[in-house]
Amino acid sequence: MSVSSIMMSSHWGREVRHKYAAQGSKALAVVFPGQNYSAERSLLDYAGKVAAEHGCDLLILEYGYQSARAGFKREELDIVVEECKAALGAVAEYEQLLFISKSMGTVIAGRLAAELGVQQKTAHLYLTPIAETVPWIRKSRGSVIYGGSDPMFSGQHPAEISGLPNIRVYRIDDANHALEVGSVNESLAVLLVIINFYHEFFNDALEA
Repeated sequence: MSVSSIMMSSHWGREVRHKYAAQGSKALAVVFPGQNYSAERSLLDYAGKVAAEHGCDLLILEYGYQSARAGFKREELDIVVEECKAALGAVAEYEQLLFISKSMGTVIAGRLAAELGVQQKTAHLYLTPIAETVPWIRKSRGSVIYGGSDPMFSGQHPAEISGLPNIRVYRIDDANHALEVGSVNESLAVLLVIINFYHEFFNDALEA
């Protein structure tokens, strides 16, 4: 596997470094971090590793405000989306896209697929989506994993995505917004279950 960095300027005055790992695949997995959840943390790190195990090329995005160690303002979301578009445009075109996203990243991933017109060839792995993600989930195919005790995705939100023909929904009982539960050992056991869901997602998406 060939690993390189895609360096780009950013609105926040610091260059961003997107990691690009290629192994000659026709499918590209793209990792969209959360607002305060980097791609190095367990949920996204293992998702990227599973993507590589399934033979995908991998693009791990970095947001400009993350590179600048700056706070994020919600009105800057459009800027983040545009910078992610530029990053995706810097790599070769792929037959298939697999968008792996966490929290705020789920909104960016949903928007990006729609605005680039690539929804037909994109499968989504939405991790701990937020309320704003619901309209994008309803237009997508793929999987959603959320925590039963996540205050950012509760009430009517799970009901709004249940029964969709192209979306598998997995609820982790008692898990919070990081898909963690009470103790370290329990959280590790949950992580193993989640990684099995990742394998199911890639098996389904790459066979489609």
